[in-house]
Formats: sequence, C-alpha cells, structure tokens
Amino acid sequence: MDLSVVYSSDNNYAQHVGVSMLSLFENNTKFNSITVYLIENNVSQDNKNKLKLICENYRRSIVFIGFKEISNKLQLNIENTISMSAYARLFLPSVIDEKIEKILYLDCDSVINSSLEDLWNTNICNYYVAGVKDTVSDETKQKVYMEINKPYINSGMLLINLKKWREDHIEKRFIEFINSYNGQVFHHDQGTINGVLHEKFLLLHPKYNAMTTFFTMTRDEIMQYYRLKDYYSEADINEAIINPIYIHYTPAFVNRPWIKGCKHPLVSLYKKYLDMTPWKGSSLFEDKRRNVEKMVAFLYNNFPFKLANSICNIIFK
Repeated sequence: MDLSVVYSSDNNYAQHVGVSMLSLFENNTKFNSITVYLIENNVSQDNKNKLKLICENYRRSIVFIGFKEISNKLQLNIENTISMSAYARLFLPSVIDEKIEKILYLDCDSVINSSLEDLWNTNICNYYVAGVKDTVSDETKQKVYMEINKPYINSGMLLINLKKWREDHIEKRFIEFINSYNGQVFHHDQGTINGVLHEKFLLLHPKYNAMTTFFTMTRDEIMQYYRLKDYYSEADINEAIINPIYIHYTPAFVNRPWIKGCKHPLVSLYKKYLDMTPWKGSSLFEDKRRNVEKMVAFLYNNFPFKLANSICNIIFK
C-alpha cells in the first residue's frame, strides 16, 4: 500500500514540516511507500536538505514543488498575516502527478500519533473531500453562502479525491469563487473549500483532526463559546482526546508548542519528535500575540470557563 501526502510551507514553517513528517514516518511503517509532496514557498536549501535527510533515514521520498507554479493563478488581496502558502492546497490537481487519484493534505502544525491506514482506506469515490467538522458559527457559514445546517470542515487535514476534482474542474470553480469575493474570502482557503465543495463532504471522526479545543474545553464549553447548535458527541470527542490519530496544534488559548509558555497538554509530544529531527535543540520562539489576545488567553487559562466567558463578553460587548 502506497501513501501520498502533501504539505505546504514557507521557510518559517520548515521545522514544523520536519516534525510532522517524522512523526508520520515513525507511526506508519506498514506502508510500502510514502511520498511527501512539499509545496514550498522560498524554503531555504539548508532546510530542504534537512527534510531530505529525514526522508532518507526512513527510506521515504520527498518531492519539492515550487509555489510560483501556483501563485500566478491567483490575484489575491491578502493581509500580511495570512500566508500565501495556505492557498496551495486549492490547486493540487495542477501540480500533482495525474496518476495520483487521491492525496492526504496535512497542515504543518501537526503530529501524526498513530497509523493512517484506516483513514487512507476510507472510500471517498462519491465525495470531493473528507475532513473533520470545524467549530464555526452560523455567521461564518453564511459568509461563504453555505446553509447553516450544512457541516463546515477544518482544512488542516483533508483526504482529497484528486480524480473527482479533475473531472469536475474544481480548480476553476475555486478561482471563480475567490474572484467573486475580490480575493477576500472569509477564512481564505478554508472558506473557499467549504463554499465550493460543501455539497459533497464526507465527515470523519474527530480523532483524525484533534484540534486544541478538544483538550482545553468540554463539549458544552465548545458549543457555548462557538455558538454551535450541533457538534460531535461527547463520546466522539473523548475518543479523540484519548486516541488522537492526527494532533492539530491550533493556537486556541494555549498557543503553539514551539512558542515559549505553550500550555497545550501534548506539547511534550511535539518536542519528542523535534528532538529526533535535524532541528534538535532549536530555541523556542517568542510569543508575538497582541496584548488583547494574551489577556483573553490568560482569562480562559486561569479562571473557570463561565467566569472567563462572562468577563470577555462584558469587555468585548
């Protein structure tokens, strides 16, 4: 069985690609081959060599795809805080070998904690993409013209049916959708994926994209904070916490594991795999969140949820 995986990164996130990729190899030894496609936006040669070394150590393959092959397709009005690299996943049919009919897209801020065999063998013949439901409000869905009763998926882990994307000219539909928003789609590439593909999603168990909120909030708190009418069951979320297949280090209130002061309960797992990469011994990054973000994080990390929520509702009313 052969596995095809794709990441997208600029030079700032090369270390995190290395960590995620190494954890993938460590926990997926039963695949005959694993080919990693990295859509790279000015990744340095030194970092490319480090990524190659990881692959060589595990007898796996890496293919570098220059982001310039994709960027010319888009005329985007993007804020400086949003990386252009994130849009790369929208144009995979153009840059991935046509022989590859499906591919697993993984965000860089992740650790693969177990085998991906069951996920990879999921039947998506009748779906454009499979993913895990995100924690977004009805207003977010409406901003990309989705019905509020439709599920909205997080784009940090996607099992993509490239064959169907090619057959139905999804790349062209993405470009038309982005242009209709003058390059300013809410939630950017994720909003585009949901806005265009929502009729043919396959929802997966949350263990395949265990986001930070699963570990820092109860189901009821998640529902309340994000104003959700429905979400995964408590049993499903608990299973994702106990047995996360794919850990997605979304920032939430605890920050990322490579940032000083990170309070994610699985920060040690990231550091474990980091110490197995050529980036071993790398210094932690400074916390560059705005003061207001730090204040909100402090409240939710140090006070009961209801109290923190009440204070924030008063301050930001």
